[in-house]
Amino acid sequence: MIKFFRKIRQQLLKENRFTKYLLYAIGEIILVVIGILIALQINNWNENRINSKKETIVLANIHKEFVQNKKQLDSVVGQHKVVFKNCAGVISLFPLTSKPEQEVLDSLATMLWWTYGGITFNPTQTSIKALASTSSFDIIKNETLRDLLISWNDLVTDYQEEELASRNHIWSQYDPYLSKHFDWNLNFKDERNDFDALQTLEFEYMVRSRYDLVDQILNTSGELQKVQVTLDKIIELSKPSGNQNP
Repeated sequence: MIKFFRKIRQQLLKENRFTKYLLYAIGEIILVVIGILIALQINNWNENRINSKKETIVLANIHKEFVQNKKQLDSVVGQHKVVFKNCAGVISLFPLTSKPEQEVLDSLATMLWWTYGGITFNPTQTSIKALASTSSFDIIKNETLRDLLISWNDLVTDYQEEELASRNHIWSQYDPYLSKHFDWNLNFKDERNDFDALQTLEFEYMVRSRYDLVDQILNTSGELQKVQVTLDKIIELSKPSGNQNP
């Protein structure tokens, strides 16, 4: 087509028809511009198609990871609730002003055993780290999902601080006290146990501290709830498009 216009322009120049020459020259320029625009559009379309395929793969990986992360979090929270319940059970026996009857001691031993806990939430973040390392968060079209993924690590870190505070208390204060006064597996039938230690304010303080620290994890800090809400949103927004709710 361009060669055709060129021949016409040359013929017009020979015939000194300058006005028509300009029109044909402009037409040739317009054709070139249109061709460039079409090529760019095709290139953009191909690039968008490639990015769309990449996004589909990334979202599938994110969805799979966060479904597993939710299962892990549910399990961890379940363990925290066990600790919380047993701490409350021990506290309900306070104050212990004398050596309890054996039946009470047996119940106390079981509850104390389950006040340890110390389990933490450690989610898989392979997909998010891959996006961060390659600065590829923009590949995710959904702005809400993108923002949630970017903020996820900070949310988890804030929540883990509560769990680490609880775990540190176990090994720096709680366990040293119990291991000093009682059998290693809390067998209260062994007379070598220091049953007077059950009656001290220090023992009450230790158990109440365990209770408060786990209460912070489950309820008062609010960090767990933020993680749970965000996790559920990410799972919902990363679903394969055919399974998303309208």
